[in-house]
Amino acid sequence: MRYDLHNHTIYSDGLDTLESISERAKKNNVDVFAVTDHDSVLALLEDTPDNIIKGIELSTYLNESIHLVGLFKNNQIPKKIIDFSYDFLNKRKERAIKMVNSLASIYNLKVDLEDLIKNANYKAVTRGDMARMLRKLNPNLKDEEIKFYLSKDSKAYIPTTKISVKEGIDFLKENNCVVILAHPMLYKKENLEQILGLPFDGIEAIYPNSKIEDYLYFKGQAKKYNYFISAGSDCHGDNSHADIGTCYLDEEGFKPIKELIG
Repeated sequence: MRYDLHNHTIYSDGLDTLESISERAKKNNVDVFAVTDHDSVLALLEDTPDNIIKGIELSTYLNESIHLVGLFKNNQIPKKIIDFSYDFLNKRKERAIKMVNSLASIYNLKVDLEDLIKNANYKAVTRGDMARMLRKLNPNLKDEEIKFYLSKDSKAYIPTTKISVKEGIDFLKENNCVVILAHPMLYKKENLEQILGLPFDGIEAIYPNSKIEDYLYFKGQAKKYNYFISAGSDCHGDNSHADIGTCYLDEEGFKPIKELIG
């Protein structure tokens, strides 16, 4: 059995529907996988195949964005998390509208607000969506310019709502989740030093393109803090991320997680 515990759909920034990611998982010999869209469980409100673990990837902040994967015990999603998902959509939509209007007025860029938010009834509008819109309507712009216009240094930039890592852990645990620190090898060392030891249940030590020394280090941290080890491909269905099944746990590796989530 292969278990891949971190993947995305069109309900956040992935390209797959539940149906297409299930087909992708089957093709790649993944028996069980988690759907963990960014700050949203809306993909999981419809009927889901029995081999999908329901989850969420929560955005928190400590000098940089720190992501937490939550897996719902007994595959039950509380109403509070569903309400949070819809609220997150609305906040992201409002932010996108303000940013895009500012891009047009401050930098005289061509924008198409209607096209940008066409899927905002289920999908959060991200800076990636804004970048694709700018690239489409302003073909002379270089990628470096687009990156600047959407960066924190831009006059059009609006920060997202931020919660601390500890607040995020508490929120997920209060709402029926087992909590995993996602892709720790991507964070700055000084930030890791502040969060390792917080009450995570697990740590995603197995992640695409990570070095063996990273795995060994986080395996040691898992032992030190009594975390289980998780594995996730972080599949988005595109070429910039790994495919589902790139990273996985076997039956023995999944056992401690199974005991916690039921």
